[in-house]
Amino acid sequence: MDLVSGLVELGILNLIGLAGIVMIGLPHGAYDGAVAIHLGIIKRFSSFVKFMIIYVALAALVVAIWMIAPIISLIIFLTISMLHFGAGDIKNGQGVLGFSEALAHGGLAIVGISQFHRSEVDEIFSYLINSDTTYVWLAIDILTVATIFAIITCVLQALNNSKWSVTVLELLLLGIVYAVAPPLLGFAIYFCCVHSARHFRKIYASIKQSVSTTSIRNQAILFTSISWIAAGIAFWMFADFANPGPTIMRITFIGLAALTVPHMLLIDGISKSKTMLAKLSPDY
Repeated sequence: MDLVSGLVELGILNLIGLAGIVMIGLPHGAYDGAVAIHLGIIKRFSSFVKFMIIYVALAALVVAIWMIAPIISLIIFLTISMLHFGAGDIKNGQGVLGFSEALAHGGLAIVGISQFHRSEVDEIFSYLINSDTTYVWLAIDILTVATIFAIITCVLQALNNSKWSVTVLELLLLGIVYAVAPPLLGFAIYFCCVHSARHFRKIYASIKQSVSTTSIRNQAILFTSISWIAAGIAFWMFADFANPGPTIMRITFIGLAALTVPHMLLIDGISKSKTMLAKLSPDY
């Protein structure tokens, strides 16, 4: 079997989903360089080099840990992905309600797709950890219970507050997509069309006043190019061209995990912390 035949065996809808994840998902942190400029982390070329070294080192560390402890790494990746996705989808709640709204959105994307397509997702998980998936599913079942409670909370809020109705409607529509579409396509629809679209729009709105359009564009091109080149090199080095599916899954999702960690530390950690400190400052 040649490379093309192996890719065709994945199915056209899965290929479309994978293409979306690779084209938009892997460079999900394309604005991270511009965000670092906005936050004052990057001020000159030397600090840019330092930022890139730390960013790449963190990503490499994630890959190394995954190779050593794949089951724990996958469980942690699924959990932090839920929280990261959901954090970008909060529109109404604050505090406990905000966490419930985030968990409902992020949890539905991860555990919803997993539970709706258990056998197909189990095959993907087995590619990622090359081991028995029992403990992964145990974690997903626990996260599913938490997600159900979060969704119920959102529904109850919608009964008392009309602005929550949009949240519940979105959850319903996405839930239908997750149930009907193949898992990779369903995830790509959410990741590319919902989460990433919101993320890029919010980030651009927050940094455009302090970072030039040229800098934002150049940083986005740089980070995107690095993501694609790294994925291409990894595929060329490790792919079994007679059966490329498993390697593509590993590179895509382990690569996504590797890039998610430094991205989350910057966006959900440093950026939000500085924003909170700015709001508390009397000079704000």
